[in-house]
Amino acid sequence: MTEKETLLYLSGQIKERRNELIEDMARGTADLAGYQHGCGQVRGFDHVQMFIVDMIANLTKDNEDFESSPTDSVVKIGDKK
Repeated sequence: MTEKETLLYLSGQIKERRNELIEDMARGTADLAGYQHGCGQVRGFDHVQMFIVDMIANLTKDNEDFESSPTDSVVKIGDKK
């Protein structure tokens, strides 16, 4: 698996776990402390998802930079007379 595939897989796993947690919380079987704990977990899952999105964006940018020619970013300056 490539890094991007791994990150997408992890993102899917987190999304599934988050949805399961939200469904459990919606049933209302937990007390206040359990509900607060669940809210904290959902918030943590959301943060991890944001980190994964940022990492995928960085991987994509790095790949685009790597695929470009090294001279693409070099500006040639003519001789001044």
